[in-house]
Amino acid sequence: MSNKDILENLKELEQYSHGDDSAAEVRTITVEVPSITAGDLKLFRKRLNITQQALATFLGVSVKTVQNWESGRNHPNASARRLIQLLDKNPKLIDSIFILK
Repeated sequence: MSNKDILENLKELEQYSHGDDSAAEVRTITVEVPSITAGDLKLFRKRLNITQQALATFLGVSVKTVQNWESGRNHPNASARRLIQLLDKNPKLIDSIFILK
């Protein structure tokens, strides 16, 4: 990207910040939140070899909440499902949050 391109982009950004969206290009991106069944969640946790307590702590919910998800009484909300998806794709992420002994 040249200096000229950068300056043009900055000018467009400034115009946009003042309400002029004539040069703006709007893109809509739809990202589906994964669905997770009670069985999926149990397998996921066992595959990572973590307790319900550790998963609850990682997700910022109570152990009772995780128990209810795993029994099928309740279901994780979209935010929890997204965090579970991220942890599933990168299990080492849990190590960066807390040190497991």
